[in-house]
Amino acid sequence: MDETSDRQVAERERRRSEVMARRREILTAFERERGSKAITLIHRHEPWEDDQQYITVEDSEFVLMQIKHTPRDVPIDLIIHTPGGLALAAEMIAMALKDHPATVTAVIPFYAMSGGTLIALAADKILMERFTTLGPVDPQIIGYPAAALLRVLAQKPIEAVSDEMIVRAEVARLAIQNVQGFVQWLLDGRLPREQATRLADYLTGGYLAHDTPITLDAVAGFGLPATEGVPALVYDLFSTCEFGVCKPPCLAHYDRAGVGRTEAPPVFARGRGWPDETR
Repeated sequence: MDETSDRQVAERERRRSEVMARRREILTAFERERGSKAITLIHRHEPWEDDQQYITVEDSEFVLMQIKHTPRDVPIDLIIHTPGGLALAAEMIAMALKDHPATVTAVIPFYAMSGGTLIALAADKILMERFTTLGPVDPQIIGYPAAALLRVLAQKPIEAVSDEMIVRAEVARLAIQNVQGFVQWLLDGRLPREQATRLADYLTGGYLAHDTPITLDAVAGFGLPATEGVPALVYDLFSTCEFGVCKPPCLAHYDRAGVGRTEAPPVFARGRGWPDETR
């Protein structure tokens, strides 16, 4: 039994070494082709790992060190593939990217949901495909959309609401306020102020289910610098991953409109840009 276990461990380590060496080769070629520093934030379950894959503080520490060690005149290409994760970790990465003076490009071959979208908003450019998806960045509190918790207070008499729910709703209110302000700050200088405010409200206000896909046409319709064309070497990188074993984006379905609204604004789709009225 012990010999079998030792062989399995040795095989996993051999496989890991081979895969990581191949990935280093691909990333080196990518950096040479693009003239940039390549950083990866890819969340797929690896055969040699047992933990869940989402944005963690450890991820932010790794990415921040990579950014810190990148000369300030060297462009950064951040390859993102994530269902989201810890808000603080995503915000730390976004702040560091916004502070980098050279061009920062978010490269998203498949999806960057929730916190991944928040990070992408910090980039000067976004490279996607037509099937690539971003998503809303509305806060999730104890597994529930923050906006949904606020609607409980808006729809029920206060005497019918528990003290615990009132406290949770206050936390939700602060979370929405904070992330909305953070998104506006990320967009400052990239979009006109009014447009940035509307986009921040749209992405954080609970108008959409948390797993709603926001595709290239919609992202471009927001006025964000998104273009089609993920470099081929990125797909070579993903060819080293095992498919079918990643954690899917978290779900947070809504059945009514955002707080204080009677109906949600239409989804931005197929390049229609902003609807006539969203507030």
